[in-house]
Amino acid sequence: MIRENTARKLLKQGKPAVGVWLSIPSLVSAEALATQGWDWLTLDVEHACMDHESQQTMFLAIASQDCVPLARIPANDPTIIKQTLDAGAMGVVVPMVCSAEEARAAVAACKYPPEGIRSAGGGRWRYSYGADFVQRANEEILCIVMIEHQTGVECAEEILSVPGVDGCFIGPNDLSWSMGLKGQRNDAHAAALLKVRDAGKKVGTPVGLHCQSPGEVVERIGQGFQFLACQADMGFLTTGAAAALKQIRG
Repeated sequence: MIRENTARKLLKQGKPAVGVWLSIPSLVSAEALATQGWDWLTLDVEHACMDHESQQTMFLAIASQDCVPLARIPANDPTIIKQTLDAGAMGVVVPMVCSAEEARAAVAACKYPPEGIRSAGGGRWRYSYGADFVQRANEEILCIVMIEHQTGVECAEEILSVPGVDGCFIGPNDLSWSMGLKGQRNDAHAAALLKVRDAGKKVGTPVGLHCQSPGEVVERIGQGFQFLACQADMGFLTTGAAAALKQIRG
Protein backbone atom coordinates (compact mmCIF):
# COMPACT_ATOMS: atom_id res chain seq x y z
CA MET A 1 0.00 0.00 0.00
CA ILE A 2 1.09 3.57 -0.65
CA ARG A 3 2.62 5.34 2.30
CA GLU A 4 0.30 7.81 4.02
CA ASN A 5 1.23 11.48 3.77
CA THR A 6 1.11 12.26 7.48
CA ALA A 7 1.78 15.98 6.95
CA ARG A 8 -1.27 16.22 4.69
CA LYS A 9 -3.30 14.31 7.27
CA LEU A 10 -2.34 16.78 10.00
CA LEU A 11 -3.39 19.74 7.86
CA LYS A 12 -6.71 18.10 6.97
CA GLN A 13 -7.34 17.55 10.68
CA GLY A 14 -6.81 21.25 11.39
CA LYS A 15 -3.52 20.63 13.19
CA PRO A 16 -0.14 22.29 12.64
CA ALA A 17 2.50 20.56 10.51
CA VAL A 18 5.98 21.86 11.28
CA GLY A 19 9.16 21.33 9.32
CA VAL A 20 12.48 22.74 8.16
CA TRP A 21 13.68 24.25 4.88
CA LEU A 22 16.71 22.44 3.41
CA SER A 23 19.31 24.26 1.33
CA ILE A 24 22.32 21.97 1.87
CA PRO A 25 22.45 19.39 -0.97
CA SER A 26 23.37 16.48 1.28
CA LEU A 27 21.78 13.09 1.91
CA VAL A 28 23.50 12.94 5.31
CA SER A 29 22.25 16.28 6.65
CA ALA A 30 18.74 15.61 5.32
CA GLU A 31 18.65 12.21 6.98
CA ALA A 32 20.00 13.62 10.24
CA LEU A 33 17.28 16.26 10.41
CA ALA A 34 14.63 13.69 9.45
CA THR A 35 15.48 11.66 12.54
CA GLN A 36 14.56 14.56 14.84
CA GLY A 37 10.80 14.20 14.51
CA TRP A 38 9.85 17.02 12.15
CA ASP A 39 6.56 16.49 10.32
CA TRP A 40 8.14 17.35 6.97
CA LEU A 41 11.35 18.57 5.37
CA THR A 42 11.27 20.72 2.25
CA LEU A 43 14.13 20.94 -0.23
CA ASP A 44 14.52 24.54 -1.35
CA VAL A 45 15.17 23.72 -4.99
CA GLU A 46 14.18 27.25 -6.04
CA HIS A 47 17.19 28.91 -4.42
CA ALA A 48 19.62 26.17 -3.38
CA CYS A 49 22.14 24.46 -5.65
CA MET A 50 20.53 21.00 -5.90
CA ASP A 51 20.59 18.85 -9.00
CA HIS A 52 17.94 16.25 -9.76
CA GLU A 53 20.00 13.31 -8.57
CA SER A 54 20.78 14.91 -5.19
CA GLN A 55 17.09 15.69 -4.74
CA GLN A 56 16.21 12.05 -5.35
CA THR A 57 18.67 10.76 -2.75
CA MET A 58 17.53 13.33 -0.20
CA PHE A 59 13.87 12.38 -0.70
CA LEU A 60 14.83 8.75 -0.10
CA ALA A 61 16.79 9.60 3.06
CA ILE A 62 13.97 11.71 4.48
CA ALA A 63 11.25 9.16 3.73
CA SER A 64 13.34 6.38 5.30
CA GLN A 65 12.98 8.14 8.66
CA ASP A 66 9.16 8.40 8.54
CA CYS A 67 9.33 12.08 7.67
CA VAL A 68 7.47 13.56 4.69
CA PRO A 69 9.78 14.74 1.87
CA LEU A 70 8.66 17.87 0.01
CA ALA A 71 10.27 20.31 -2.42
CA ARG A 72 9.87 24.01 -3.05
CA ILE A 73 10.23 23.87 -6.83
CA PRO A 74 11.78 26.69 -8.90
CA ALA A 75 8.67 27.43 -10.97
CA ASN A 76 5.03 26.54 -11.50
CA ASP A 77 5.89 24.24 -14.39
CA PRO A 78 4.24 20.86 -15.10
CA THR A 79 7.49 19.25 -16.21
CA ILE A 80 9.31 20.31 -13.04
CA ILE A 81 6.41 19.14 -10.87
CA LYS A 82 6.26 15.79 -12.67
CA GLN A 83 9.99 15.18 -12.34
CA THR A 84 10.03 16.21 -8.68
CA LEU A 85 7.17 13.90 -7.74
CA ASP A 86 8.58 11.04 -9.79
CA ALA A 87 11.87 11.45 -7.90
CA GLY A 88 10.06 10.69 -4.64
CA ALA A 89 8.70 13.95 -3.23
CA MET A 90 5.35 13.53 -1.49
CA GLY A 91 4.38 17.06 -2.38
CA VAL A 92 5.49 20.35 -3.85
CA VAL A 93 5.50 23.93 -2.66
CA VAL A 94 4.80 26.06 -5.73
CA PRO A 95 6.29 29.58 -5.72
CA MET A 96 4.75 32.92 -6.66
CA VAL A 97 1.12 31.89 -7.21
CA CYS A 98 -0.79 35.10 -7.84
CA SER A 99 -4.12 33.94 -9.28
CA ALA A 100 -6.67 31.15 -9.15
CA GLU A 101 -5.67 30.19 -12.71
CA GLU A 102 -2.07 29.63 -11.62
CA ALA A 103 -3.28 27.60 -8.63
CA ARG A 104 -5.39 25.38 -10.89
CA ALA A 105 -2.36 24.79 -13.12
CA ALA A 106 -0.30 23.66 -10.11
CA VAL A 107 -3.02 21.28 -8.94
CA ALA A 108 -3.44 19.79 -12.41
CA ALA A 109 0.30 19.11 -12.66
CA CYS A 110 0.25 17.29 -9.30
CA LYS A 111 -2.62 14.94 -10.11
CA TYR A 112 -3.01 11.99 -12.43
CA PRO A 113 -5.97 12.01 -14.88
CA PRO A 114 -8.84 12.55 -14.81
CA GLU A 115 -8.26 15.09 -12.01
CA GLY A 116 -5.08 16.41 -13.60
CA ILE A 117 -2.45 16.07 -16.29
CA ARG A 118 0.42 14.29 -14.51
CA SER A 119 2.02 11.64 -16.67
CA ALA A 120 1.71 8.09 -15.31
CA GLY A 121 5.24 7.13 -16.31
CA GLY A 122 8.09 5.70 -14.26
CA GLY A 123 9.88 6.99 -11.21
CA ARG A 124 11.61 5.72 -8.11
CA TRP A 125 8.40 6.18 -6.08
CA ARG A 126 7.40 2.64 -7.17
CA TYR A 127 10.16 1.17 -4.99
CA SER A 128 9.19 3.10 -1.86
CA TYR A 129 5.51 3.91 -1.99
CA GLY A 130 3.94 0.71 -3.29
CA ALA A 131 2.58 -0.76 -6.48
CA ASP A 132 -0.79 0.95 -6.00
CA PHE A 133 0.81 4.41 -5.87
CA VAL A 134 -0.85 5.64 -9.06
CA GLN A 135 -4.29 4.66 -7.75
CA ARG A 136 -3.91 6.60 -4.49
CA ALA A 137 -1.39 9.32 -5.31
CA ASN A 138 -4.05 11.96 -5.93
CA GLU A 139 -5.19 11.47 -2.32
CA GLU A 140 -1.70 11.67 -0.81
CA ILE A 141 0.38 14.20 -2.76
CA LEU A 142 0.50 17.66 -1.16
CA CYS A 143 -0.01 20.70 -3.35
CA ILE A 144 1.03 23.79 -1.40
CA VAL A 145 0.85 27.14 -3.19
CA MET A 146 2.99 30.08 -2.18
CA ILE A 147 1.46 33.51 -1.76
CA GLU A 148 4.44 35.84 -1.71
CA HIS A 149 3.34 38.88 -3.69
CA GLN A 150 0.82 41.55 -2.84
CA THR A 151 -1.18 40.54 -5.93
CA GLY A 152 -1.54 37.08 -4.43
CA VAL A 153 -2.63 38.57 -1.12
CA GLU A 154 -5.42 40.46 -2.86
CA CYS A 155 -6.52 37.26 -4.64
CA ALA A 156 -5.97 34.96 -1.66
CA GLU A 157 -9.57 33.85 -1.25
CA GLU A 158 -9.88 32.91 -4.92
CA ILE A 159 -6.51 31.10 -4.89
CA LEU A 160 -7.27 29.14 -1.74
CA SER A 161 -10.74 28.18 -2.99
CA VAL A 162 -9.29 26.16 -5.88
CA PRO A 163 -10.09 22.44 -5.40
CA GLY A 164 -6.94 20.44 -4.83
CA VAL A 165 -4.98 23.22 -3.14
CA ASP A 166 -4.04 21.53 0.13
CA GLY A 167 -2.49 24.54 1.76
CA CYS A 168 -0.72 27.85 1.37
CA PHE A 169 2.74 28.96 2.42
CA ILE A 170 3.39 32.68 2.70
CA GLY A 171 6.84 33.85 1.66
CA PRO A 172 7.30 36.84 3.99
CA ASN A 173 10.52 38.14 2.43
CA ASP A 174 9.31 38.24 -1.17
CA LEU A 175 6.02 39.68 0.06
CA SER A 176 7.92 42.45 1.81
CA TRP A 177 9.84 43.29 -1.38
CA SER A 178 6.65 43.30 -3.45
CA MET A 179 5.19 45.81 -1.00
CA GLY A 180 8.18 48.11 -1.48
CA LEU A 181 9.58 47.36 2.00
CA LYS A 182 12.89 45.88 0.78
CA GLY A 183 12.77 42.96 3.18
CA GLN A 184 11.58 44.93 6.20
CA ARG A 185 8.37 44.25 8.14
CA ASN A 186 5.79 46.76 9.29
CA ASP A 187 2.12 46.89 10.27
CA ALA A 188 0.98 46.64 6.66
CA HIS A 189 3.09 43.51 6.19
CA ALA A 190 1.66 41.96 9.38
CA ALA A 191 -1.85 42.78 8.18
CA ALA A 192 -1.17 41.08 4.83
CA LEU A 193 -0.18 37.86 6.62
CA LEU A 194 -3.38 37.88 8.62
CA LYS A 195 -5.42 38.67 5.52
CA VAL A 196 -4.16 35.48 3.86
CA ARG A 197 -4.75 33.50 7.05
CA ASP A 198 -8.32 34.79 7.26
CA ALA A 199 -8.95 33.93 3.62
CA GLY A 200 -7.76 30.39 4.31
CA LYS A 201 -10.00 30.06 7.35
CA LYS A 202 -12.98 31.31 5.36
CA VAL A 203 -12.61 28.68 2.64
CA GLY A 204 -11.12 25.92 4.80
CA THR A 205 -7.57 25.86 3.41
CA PRO A 206 -4.60 25.72 5.83
CA VAL A 207 -2.17 28.65 5.72
CA GLY A 208 1.39 28.86 7.00
CA LEU A 209 4.64 30.73 6.63
CA HIS A 210 8.37 30.70 7.26
CA CYS A 211 9.35 31.47 10.86
CA GLN A 212 12.70 32.72 12.13
CA SER A 213 12.65 30.94 15.50
CA PRO A 214 10.88 28.21 17.49
CA GLY A 215 9.21 30.97 19.48
CA GLU A 216 7.72 32.44 16.34
CA VAL A 217 6.44 29.00 15.32
CA VAL A 218 4.58 28.72 18.64
CA GLU A 219 3.25 32.25 18.26
CA ARG A 220 2.02 31.60 14.72
CA ILE A 221 0.32 28.36 15.75
CA GLY A 222 -1.55 30.39 18.36
CA GLN A 223 -2.63 32.76 15.59
CA GLY A 224 -4.11 29.91 13.59
CA PHE A 225 -1.34 29.22 11.07
CA GLN A 226 -0.70 25.53 10.29
CA PHE A 227 2.01 24.82 7.68
CA LEU A 228 5.08 26.24 9.39
CA ALA A 229 8.79 26.20 8.58
CA CYS A 230 11.17 26.64 11.51
CA GLN A 231 14.32 28.27 10.16
CA ALA A 232 16.47 26.24 7.74
CA ASP A 233 19.28 23.70 7.88
CA MET A 234 21.94 26.31 7.18
CA GLY A 235 20.49 28.56 9.86
CA PHE A 236 20.62 25.80 12.46
CA LEU A 237 24.20 25.02 11.44
CA THR A 238 25.53 28.56 11.56
CA THR A 239 23.66 29.76 14.66
CA GLY A 240 24.62 26.64 16.60
CA ALA A 241 28.25 26.94 15.59
CA ALA A 242 28.35 30.65 16.34
CA ALA A 243 26.81 30.14 19.78
CA ALA A 244 29.35 27.44 20.61
CA LEU A 245 32.30 29.57 19.50
CA LYS A 246 31.00 32.58 21.42
CA GLN A 247 30.80 30.48 24.61
CA ILE A 248 34.31 29.11 24.08
CA ARG A 249 35.91 32.49 23.42
CA GLY A 250 33.85 34.23 26.06
